[in-house]
Amino acid sequence: MVVVAVLLACGLAETYRLEVKEYTFASADLPAAFEGTRVVLVTDIHRGMFFSQERVGRLVDRVNALEPDLVVLGGDYVFADIGYEASCFAELARLQAPLGRFAVLGNHDYGEHDDERAGPGPAIQAAGRADIALLRNEGAWIEKDGERIRIGGVGDYTEDTPHLSPITQETAAGDFVLVVSHNPDFSEQIPAGTVDLMLSGHTHGGQVTIFGLWAFHVPSEYGQKYRTGVVTNEATTVIVSNGVGTSTLLPLRILCRPQIVVVTLVRGPSAHVRP
Repeated sequence: MVVVAVLLACGLAETYRLEVKEYTFASADLPAAFEGTRVVLVTDIHRGMFFSQERVGRLVDRVNALEPDLVVLGGDYVFADIGYEASCFAELARLQAPLGRFAVLGNHDYGEHDDERAGPGPAIQAAGRADIALLRNEGAWIEKDGERIRIGGVGDYTEDTPHLSPITQETAAGDFVLVVSHNPDFSEQIPAGTVDLMLSGHTHGGQVTIFGLWAFHVPSEYGQKYRTGVVTNEATTVIVSNGVGTSTLLPLRILCRPQIVVVTLVRGPSAHVRP
């Protein structure tokens, strides 16, 4: 019993040990004007009983202190109750990023299937009130000094039907394309060479791991492959965040700290990531 109590205490404490995980992504497609652009990914907040509005506010303060150029929100703003969407986005509205704030929906943002309120309506409305661009199978150009990059977001892999074509139909060879998909599994379906970088969450790093190397459960069709970190597949490079909150009845993390991910974009001869 003592061992169990210690594990529970440590697991609860770890949910508050938020880390900033930094990567550098190099691509020959990146325009010179975007050299050094800092992209901050925040995902899987899971506002709810165990993640208060005040805590979301502290998260926003932490992100703003990083002085991001671009903020990307990866979905799952709530856990179990879509009624929390409004209070979560009330804080996210304070995010500051000169190149824009973009978001996608996660599976929890569609609500529980047995709830008559189920559906993405509350999240869509809350994002609109916060003036955060919610990308649902759509893209946008981000312009700077006469050059531009493409950002796109797709619908959730399990609760919606993600489509890449509305994002890439306006792009040409040599354009830098950044795609946000809550679930990293979608990366296995995209055509090679169409997306430079994908940012995702959903898997929580496994949430409960053995020495941070293996998780008992990863919500992915590909096992441990997209648990966390950088994954290069035949189509693109994917960076998967551990996320911020938790999605179990007990708010626990074991050897799997919550994360804010910072990706610095640089020009380089080939697409690669450095931690």
